[in-house]
Amino acid sequence: MRTTINPDSFGFLISDLGRLTRGVFEREIDAAELAVTAAEARVLAHMARCGATRQHMLAESLGMTPMSLTGFLDRLEAAELIARTADPNDRRAKIASLTPQANDVLSQIAQIGERVEAIISDGLTQEQWQTFHQTALTLRQNLAALRGVSCKTEGAK
Repeated sequence: MRTTINPDSFGFLISDLGRLTRGVFEREIDAAELAVTAAEARVLAHMARCGATRQHMLAESLGMTPMSLTGFLDRLEAAELIARTADPNDRRAKIASLTPQANDVLSQIAQIGERVEAIISDGLTQEQWQTFHQTALTLRQNLAALRGVSCKTEGAK
């Protein structure tokens, strides 16, 4: 017997929202001609939200392999937007942190994020958007708690 899959189920819907939003973000980053790629912008924005972090933990929280993240961090470090230092608790581990030079790029990324938010919330009232946003924050907090994520603002309300 064949099981019917609902293409509008929560799993499909949230996956589609993420994929489609990333596409809009990438288009807006490209149009802005920033000094970073959309993927590098996501890394910088995540670092701004979470603070200095061990590379492997950063990769995990971004949902990418450490090897993939290393390439992004290499380019961001060469552009002097991040710095990597030895973890004082484990010399084998590196801690990635933003440099003051990243502030300008982060400001541009934030403006692009606001444009993306305006694009994707078109047709919603302010109240509808705020309700959706609060619900999404709660879902993120619940999921982060399941994974034991330690980002200082993960799920902040």
